[in-house]
Amino acid sequence: MSDWQEIPKYPTCFVCGDKNPIGLNMTFRGHDGIVESEYVGQPHHCGYEGIVHGGIVSAILDEGMGWTGYVVLGKYYLTMELKIRLKAPVRADVRYKFRGEFLRKIGNAFVAKGALYDPDGIIVAEGEGKYFITDV
Repeated sequence: MSDWQEIPKYPTCFVCGDKNPIGLNMTFRGHDGIVESEYVGQPHHCGYEGIVHGGIVSAILDEGMGWTGYVVLGKYYLTMELKIRLKAPVRADVRYKFRGEFLRKIGNAFVAKGALYDPDGIIVAEGEGKYFITDV
């Protein structure tokens, strides 16, 4: 898999920033319009005990789907629209895999989809997003 590229981190980003002390510090990699990452929830990410807050799960989907545009277009993005479906609880201390896919470019925007998978490969959350292309 040597053709996979690590996607840059924006230092203070809540999801990918390595300089954000309360962030998730996730690392994303991409290839051919696909973006992947892994996430292990921590107790301080939870709403109910042991269950990761839906806002955290939504942020992971948003971030990963957005990075698909960077992989395809080489440009940064701003979120315009999100549609998220939470299908099962995301548990703390479990390793989940994110996979996102660039779908299409529409003018100065693009559309992507993504999903979070449990260790058995079952989708626990999925979404689709529309992103504005920018040079932030």
